[in-house]
Amino acid sequence: MRRKAGIAIVTVTAVLAMVSGYAWADAHGHVPGVLTTEPAELPPAPFLAHAPVNAAVSTDQFWPVGVDAPLPAASAVQELAQELRADPRTGSSTNVAVVDVLTGDVLADVDGGATQVPASTTKTLTAVAALAALGPDFTTRTTVTHADGRLTLIAGGDMMLAAGMGHGGERDEANGWAGMGDLAAQVVQALGAETDVEVVVDDAEFPGPLINAEWPSYAVRRGYVAGVSGLAVDIARVEDELYAQRHRDPSLSAGDDFARALTKAGLDVTDVRRGTNPGSATEVATVESAPLSLVVEHLIHQSDNTIAENLGRVLARETDRPATPTGAAEATIATLDELGVDTEGLLLYDSAGFSIRNRISPFHLTQTMRAALADPGARGLLDYLPVAGAEGTVEERFEGTDVAGVMRAKTGSLTGVTSLAGIISTAEGRLLTFAILADGMPYGQDRPRDAFDDFLLALTQCGCDE
Repeated sequence: MRRKAGIAIVTVTAVLAMVSGYAWADAHGHVPGVLTTEPAELPPAPFLAHAPVNAAVSTDQFWPVGVDAPLPAASAVQELAQELRADPRTGSSTNVAVVDVLTGDVLADVDGGATQVPASTTKTLTAVAALAALGPDFTTRTTVTHADGRLTLIAGGDMMLAAGMGHGGERDEANGWAGMGDLAAQVVQALGAETDVEVVVDDAEFPGPLINAEWPSYAVRRGYVAGVSGLAVDIARVEDELYAQRHRDPSLSAGDDFARALTKAGLDVTDVRRGTNPGSATEVATVESAPLSLVVEHLIHQSDNTIAENLGRVLARETDRPATPTGAAEATIATLDELGVDTEGLLLYDSAGFSIRNRISPFHLTQTMRAALADPGARGLLDYLPVAGAEGTVEERFEGTDVAGVMRAKTGSLTGVTSLAGIISTAEGRLLTFAILADGMPYGQDRPRDAFDDFLLALTQCGCDE
């Protein structure tokens, strides 16, 4: 698989190459507070007991991380975490976990087992589960069959197809890897260019619902998310904007794009409609999506809600569950269980983090980070998390501070919810995983984020002897 180009900070604190960053779009928080434009009161989340269980991580599975670097004193780190909760910019529902990556020692536990609304840190669980279960090289297939003048376009899970020819890896991005032009070219090669055909779109293996009932109405209205199916061009965007309006029926719209590509290739398309693939049909074209590693990188960097939900449903389908929100939740939790994460109390209603009924604890997140590092398929997650002071929403939050370049993390933002989870290096080169979740916050993100940032700055500067 290819290596991500970008910031590479190499020293033993060469952990610096692995630490840092924020997805620049959280649950669409690429501009701080974008999700807080429509305030809505969130009920306080119940705090459920949860005992952390450490995943086994061996030191030879990492890039150099300074395995002999001193472990900060738990008492000192605990004091920093308690100060964060006591900070007037946060509140009593601010829960914190800090865990040593190599040993699993818990260095801070401020209700770290209490589950609460996680916002977009949910995507971390989705990504790790998919990578672990499917592997970084996994791809989905979009196929076309032919029978009696009918071309059936069969959804395989790719919502990032191109309307024309795909770039096929010429660009280091998942979107547009393969396209309708590629399929059309294969069809013409198989059938000739003078054929009259109708196009039938079959996405029956992705039964929906297109719009997760857990999502707020503004999410779709503002283009923060599209209806989720197993087939779409450019994540169902109507125009080339990050938060563009989306096609109401992504699969059927993709069928229209396929018809246009066929027409351009010389075929006469008489109709585009929904249907199912006839058993007698012959496969005449197929394309594969970008590898999962690139899909996850896109998902985390863009905090793409649609692709997160889509990936959860692909995971469900590939693990013999229905490709629905419920199937996705079951598949994610089951995979985390297999990785050794203690999932007691973990509740998921979507894969993106829009649902205010999701319940995740700081320890769920720190355990997932450690489990990812220990798993051959999921380990690349740490390359996909953005780097503080260089990428995403943390680019400016941490610019010019000691956190820049030594943290990788995923943000979470909803009305009344601020969260952050990732991996950070201390000044002495010790690698720590952390999660901070705050729900029941007043309107606005700036104050709790500033408090989080001060805590992380103190943590990375921490020699923290007894």
